[in-house]
Amino acid sequence: MVRAFSGFVVGASALLLAGCVSWDWSEPDDFFAFYELPEQPQMADATFCHAYGCQVRSQVDLRPHWQAVRDEFANVKTASEERYAMAQAVGVIETAVGPILGTADDPGGVLNAAWSGNPDYQDCIDEAANTTMVLVLMEQDGLIRHHNLHSPSIRGAFIDGRWQHYTAVIEETATEERYVVDSWFRTNGEPAYVMPFQEWYTGYGIPADA
Repeated sequence: MVRAFSGFVVGASALLLAGCVSWDWSEPDDFFAFYELPEQPQMADATFCHAYGCQVRSQVDLRPHWQAVRDEFANVKTASEERYAMAQAVGVIETAVGPILGTADDPGGVLNAAWSGNPDYQDCIDEAANTTMVLVLMEQDGLIRHHNLHSPSIRGAFIDGRWQHYTAVIEETATEERYVVDSWFRTNGEPAYVMPFQEWYTGYGIPADA
């Protein structure tokens, strides 16, 4: 189901207020440092961003929920199965932390400048930060074996007619093909959207099957 964008404001200034500016990060910890997040995430006090542009940071103990994440990887044998497990596990964590953060009803694929500063909502920066952080925890736990983690990436530059959009990025080790793990497109608690990076980078808006 395609989810409509709503609440766009005229001009780039409102999105800049939400933190949508372009920077160069080479590793996840570079991105974390820029947004003043722990560079080495810890499961006992994992830091989640919300309120647009990581204006609010909340700590959640993920240990009570982590077995459900491990269960998603129980039968993984291939890289494609691992990507599927990552997407499902992101949804598992969102379902668990949504009521704690207040983001349980955060809709997918909606950007509304009026929500900037409201802790019940998340923009693409929040989602990219949170998804990357959870992926780092999966890697630390030995669950990710067929991929390397990259820093979040950005597409769109306003002047090219596209709004800026952030996403988490992984790379299959065997093929060196990159993929996005984008949780912003879907409602809180649903599996993240996974697609080839180049297809995502050159696309526009919400994927047709998001």
